[in-house]
Amino acid sequence: MRSHGMGLLVEMMDFSPGDEDAARAWIDEDHLERRMSAPGICGAAAYEAIKGAPRFLNLYEAESVQDFYREEFQGIYAAPSERDGAMKKSVVGEVRLVCSQIYPGLPPSAPSCPTVEVAGLPPVIQFGRIFVPPEKIGDFNGWYTQDRAPTVEKVPGVRRIRRYVPVEGDSVMIVLYELENESVFEHEAWKEMSASAWTKKVRGYYRQAEGSPGRYRRRGYAR
Repeated sequence: MRSHGMGLLVEMMDFSPGDEDAARAWIDEDHLERRMSAPGICGAAAYEAIKGAPRFLNLYEAESVQDFYREEFQGIYAAPSERDGAMKKSVVGEVRLVCSQIYPGLPPSAPSCPTVEVAGLPPVIQFGRIFVPPEKIGDFNGWYTQDRAPTVEKVPGVRRIRRYVPVEGDSVMIVLYELENESVFEHEAWKEMSASAWTKKVRGYYRQAEGSPGRYRRRGYAR
């Protein structure tokens, strides 16, 4: 049974029209593999949007958020490959977030749903970037821990929810829903999960980043 660390690096990118196939090849054959070679990086996967934006999403898991700041990992950015340089010219939109996990509080040895065998990052995810007013953070955290997460994790096909706070990048709340397949979105329990009074109250004060929440299918590279 696979576990995961407490650090998450998020790369979200859009590329110039016509360059998407070259971008997929670069991500799968070069970009993620080089970063996975660094100590402490325990998993990575490439995703592409089903709904939302940006179109391309790369996730990297690390034992600790500090692993993304080690010399070995930083050195990969300091010495880009020739292919890196060529593809960066095609990037027309980019979001980069280095995040520390805040929910669950410790890395689990198994997902919230005990029947699911975890083998790397999931086939489908919903990824949210949420702006919360500072004075509402306590209420938002309470809602997600006591109301939202327990409800969502009961939906068939949901592996688990993880939440993160960026230590680098936009000041947003990061929510990662790990799903077995896209049919979860059509399940009646998924459609009904936002019916609580607390949910309606919270939606009155937070806002989503542009393109959020995005729904993504694991497309290529996965380890």
